[in-house]
Amino acid sequence: MYPAIRTQGGFTLLELIVVLAISAVVVTMGTLSFSGYFQRDSARRAAQVFAQDLVSARAYAVRSQESVVVRFYESTLWYEVVAPESSTSISRRRFGPTGDIELSGVALDMSGDSLVFDVRGMADLSGLGGSLGTARFSSGATTYTVSFNGMGASKIDRT
Repeated sequence: MYPAIRTQGGFTLLELIVVLAISAVVVTMGTLSFSGYFQRDSARRAAQVFAQDLVSARAYAVRSQESVVVRFYESTLWYEVVAPESSTSISRRRFGPTGDIELSGVALDMSGDSLVFDVRGMADLSGLGGSLGTARFSSGATTYTVSFNGMGASKIDRT
């Protein structure tokens, strides 16, 4: 009788290459899928933060009995909420690669790129075509629009 020959188990080079190629395809697909998710999420988060800042701006105007300005700087991708009479900065949001949230575009669709809440908490939207003001937040191909009324109540839609 011949002694049993033991063979060493393992994988061939071809098997390893096939597994690595399949892994690379799966990782690439996952990365592309997540990058789209992060773009959508960034625009949505920026819209939600702006909606909250509108509420804060109105509340501060009523509480402090001074006007509050929400001013957009579209070219540099940021906005600020400030009470100019007391020089109080309520909030400041920066966007883009070095900002709080990465966006590719920010726009307030109002003349002068600013919104003012008076001491009664009302914003003057008379210069607009309708009863709602809008602000747009874009990240890549994804845009969220915040529609708001003169009292700062808002609705967020993906456009």
